[in-house]
Amino acid sequence: MKDKEYDKPDTKIKLYLRQVLTALGPLIGMSVSGMSYGYSAILLPQLKTVSLNNSESLFESADTDNFGVLSIDQESWIASAAVLPIIPGCWVGGFMAEKLGRKTSVMLLFPVFFISWLIIGFANSIAVLIAGRLLCGSSAGVLAAIHTIYVSETCDPLLRGILIGTFGVTLSVGILACHVMGTWLHWRITAYICSILPVICWIVCIYSQESPLWLLDKGKIEEAKRSWIYLRGVESLEEFSLLKTTRLAEVSKRKTGKRLLLHSLRKTWSSRYFLRPFSIVCLYFFVLQFSGANVMTFYCIEMLANVSNPAYTYLITLIIDATRLIFAVLTNILLKTSRRRTLTFISYFGAAITMLSSSACLAFDFGRLWSPVILLVIYIGLISLGISLPWILCGELFSRKYRGLGSGITSSFNFTCFFVVIKMAPFMMKHIKPEGTFAVYGFLTLIGCSILYFVLPETKDKTLQEIQKYFNKKSHTLKAENITVPLQECVSSEKKIELYKEMSVDK
Repeated sequence: MKDKEYDKPDTKIKLYLRQVLTALGPLIGMSVSGMSYGYSAILLPQLKTVSLNNSESLFESADTDNFGVLSIDQESWIASAAVLPIIPGCWVGGFMAEKLGRKTSVMLLFPVFFISWLIIGFANSIAVLIAGRLLCGSSAGVLAAIHTIYVSETCDPLLRGILIGTFGVTLSVGILACHVMGTWLHWRITAYICSILPVICWIVCIYSQESPLWLLDKGKIEEAKRSWIYLRGVESLEEFSLLKTTRLAEVSKRKTGKRLLLHSLRKTWSSRYFLRPFSIVCLYFFVLQFSGANVMTFYCIEMLANVSNPAYTYLITLIIDATRLIFAVLTNILLKTSRRRTLTFISYFGAAITMLSSSACLAFDFGRLWSPVILLVIYIGLISLGISLPWILCGELFSRKYRGLGSGITSSFNFTCFFVVIKMAPFMMKHIKPEGTFAVYGFLTLIGCSILYFVLPETKDKTLQEIQKYFNKKSHTLKAENITVPLQECVSSEKKIELYKEMSVDK
């Protein structure tokens, strides 16, 4: 039923453009996060070149570039400083999104992103440089917690999957853009250019809308209605009315159920519907990070200089970045048609084989100048196929009851592994050489993926009830006279919803 206030319906194209505009700020912001990931790859080689008095630099350095000779520990901290604060950043982002709103949180975040890049650009010591990287990493963590929620709550289901799926693509674009700039520009100039994007994101966000669902949660009914109609159109007011009733009931239930929180947490950690998905997703994140997927992003140029001709390292880096971007786009297409297990095992078994092959080529000096490079390009393509899958599984394996807690803890575990791998990579490259480092990554990926083969369920095109049955040891069927009859066929339609609810939680 249409309100008189909103007689004139908007076209679908106009509504979709509004939704894309609302999602555009956070999406461009993810590219800024990608730049912070890729920045160390172009920063460290330039700092090393400047610090060597007997080496000619390809870059004209300022007088303030007196950082001295970098130690392995300093290198690892400069790179990993962008990862360490992501975990608390995610926690802060979740708190801000709930207390201040999705749009307001993003509007407050981008000025911090801007300042962090300026600190990096003007840094005159290692300590200041690391401080800028820490602030940049915490901003990336806050955005990671907000962007998916914001996009999912403001977009039509037709656009929602596409826009959320561009997470990997926008990150890859940011990494590629940063490496392209760092190939020809001084690291300070690169930082200054990177600082422009948060300003653009902030301007875009001025014209975006607050999440209607958050406004409903806060009891701002009229504001929520105006935001909903702006984004989804007058025709969807009936859906909004149903949503309003549901959300207000959930808010009331949350307020009256706080006393049961401690009991609920104890029950959660004893429930197989939480523990089994939790174990699988944590294992998946472990395999992802210890496959070395992000090491190539943070140390690409230095690693390539150790395994191939140093004269071509920047060119090869750009080829690797382009490969990452192409396969990130391809992954979004394949997710619509391919099974999750198929993509997982092609990606990670393939990555393990290429890592072990690269190690063998370096150890036995076989085609040292070309074979490891070809294998690393293939490795980046294969690992890109599976890099977004554990994030998707967070939403598919956990039931709605445990999704928030499960996603939060597993994401923290992922970023902890991320930090450990990035911090340890320079020490591994120094003490066990590239061939040993690649062998470690290859064996860990192979072992982890082999375990996943036996425990990972297929979730594509599965309902929540079907997925939850996988985690239940008991069969949800009724047997009579040796005939197995599905439960939903043995009850009246009025009972189905209640029975499905009972099946989706641990009694």
